[in-house]
Amino acid sequence: MLSAIGIVPSAPVLVPELAGAAAAELADLGAAVIAAASLLPKSWIAVGTGRADDVVRPTDVGTFAGFGADVRVGLAPQDGDGVAVPVELPLCALLTAWVRGQARPEARAQVHVYASDHGQPARGRQLRAASTGSPIRSGY
Repeated sequence: MLSAIGIVPSAPVLVPELAGAAAAELADLGAAVIAAASLLPKSWIAVGTGRADDVVRPTDVGTFAGFGADVRVGLAPQDGDGVAVPVELPLCALLTAWVRGQARPEARAQVHVYASDHGQPARGRQLRAASTGSPIRSGY
């Protein structure tokens, strides 16, 4: 059941370690994103674009190293020692993981990645149908 929607800009400069000299200028934007995401339920379904269609599992961990800083992020709380080997994740999954870690560390996110050449209305209807049938309160 869909219970909330949050829209996050997909700019890696939201992550202060990547913003460099612009970190202070972007602090208010980052704070607004985190404040909005903190209102989402504990189960997230993120939607973004990437090179190919994919579903990124909540157990995946990634890093922003390709953007200039080894900021490690996860889509769910880490079990055990918390040292997971990062895998390559699309930017939409990295940003979802970073926002989750800042706003709702106890939350779990699954990321639906779509190649940008798909028809958005059809994908939207598909996601809506999936969320309507779920008894779990989810935020998008």
